[in-house]
Amino acid sequence: MQVNLEQIINVIMGKLETLEMSLEDVKFRTNIALRVLRKNDLLKEEIINEAVKDEFKALLEMEGNSEIDLPEEKITEVSKGILNWVDNDLIEMKNKMKEYEEKMREMLEKENGPDISIAPPELLNQLDGMNKNKGNGKIIL
Repeated sequence: MQVNLEQIINVIMGKLETLEMSLEDVKFRTNIALRVLRKNDLLKEEIINEAVKDEFKALLEMEGNSEIDLPEEKITEVSKGILNWVDNDLIEMKNKMKEYEEKMREMLEKENGPDISIAPPELLNQLDGMNKNKGNGKIIL
C-alpha cells in the first residue's frame, strides 16, 4: 500500500485539529476551576508562589539539575502572570502580548537565514531530462 505525502499531511492535520480542540477544552475547564478557587479565596499569591517553586524544582530534578535555583523575582513574576490570567486582567495581558510580539518581530528581522524553496516536480523532470542528455549525472530525489 502506497501513501502519498498529501494523505500523510491530511492525517497529521486532522490529529492536530483534534489535539487543538482538546487543548481548548482543557484550558476552558481549567480557567473556570481557577476562577472558582480565586473567588472563594483559595487561590492566593503566596500559594501560587509555593506551587511555582515546587513545580520548578520537580522539573529540574527530572532533568537532573536540582542545584539550579529560581530567583525570587522570577517566581513573583510568574505568580502575578497567573493571577492576572485568572482575574482576567486584560490590560496587563495585552501589554505582555504586545511585548512578546515586539520581541518576536525583532527576532524575525534579525534572522537572515537562507530561503529554502522546494522545486515543483515539473522542474525536476526538466532538469533530469537535461542531465540525461549530457550523460554526466542524475538528480537524486
